[in-house]
Amino acid sequence: MHRQNPITEDTREYIANNFKNTEMGLVRIAKNLGLQGMHDSEIVQHCRKIILSTPISKIEVRGKNYYFYAQQYSAVLTINRSSLGIITAKDMPRKSGPKH
Repeated sequence: MHRQNPITEDTREYIANNFKNTEMGLVRIAKNLGLQGMHDSEIVQHCRKIILSTPISKIEVRGKNYYFYAQQYSAVLTINRSSLGIITAKDMPRKSGPKH
């Protein structure tokens, strides 16, 4: 049986406008996504863009976390469902073509 994604446009927008992070968390996000040199406010804005650009079909809810798979930014954000804190931000693995 296929379960519907409990994420809606409103939920995604709420997460984008209310996620949290610590100063050290922003440093890790910047490092993991190659955003060094950006100000904290720019990193937060970048994360917001990642969240809002992720199609609903590419947001997973597993256990206590949301997983945003944003192909446009080649990034995966893991966000805690209760605190809305970004737990991890990683580059999305790139699919390689067939080997010859």
